[in-house]
Amino acid sequence: MNRPLPAPLRDVALLIARVLLGVVMFAHGYQKMVINGIGRTTEGFESLSIPLAIVSASFVTVVEFAGSALLIAGALTPFVSACNLVIMAGAAVFVHAQNGIFVADGGWELVGVIGAGFLLLAASGPGRYSVDHLINNRQREDREALARAQSAWPRGTDAPPARTPVSHRASAADLWTPPGGLTAGAPLPRRSARVHAPADVRTPR
Repeated sequence: MNRPLPAPLRDVALLIARVLLGVVMFAHGYQKMVINGIGRTTEGFESLSIPLAIVSASFVTVVEFAGSALLIAGALTPFVSACNLVIMAGAAVFVHAQNGIFVADGGWELVGVIGAGFLLLAASGPGRYSVDHLINNRQREDREALARAQSAWPRGTDAPPARTPVSHRASAADLWTPPGGLTAGAPLPRRSARVHAPADVRTPR
């Protein structure tokens, strides 16, 4: 019972955590953007002596409102989690720290727990069921395919350039037909980059 959850259950747990945190942050962002508006939100920040009130209010509103959708989808999860962690730290320092721990007294209990959740997401990642996981998988497959192509390249020849897509195909302009024609089933040879003069042409002295 003291072992970590197996990978499938861990991914489900991370998904649930992302959705719950995303819903909570969306509610706060919706309140600031739609119900109160940036103007009233800025006034509230000024009354709390938060520095750069208009900038801080805009940052918090955008991160909570738009970042919640990214969080639920699991896109840019470490970045969004870090931004929300900064917001929770700011709320704890400027609003709740002087009131103690308990949320009933206006303390930092709630923002501390939410911040801990974002800290865990930033450290562990969004899990399998996320946009980040799909993108990372695609990038890893591309790197592995490129590594296989480079390892299969004949020794003693220049390896294919690192940025050349594996799915690259030669165009018709890169191919030529030898004088004797092609044998059935033989691959098309690639045109050489060197230019050879005909044997009967001599360079004038």
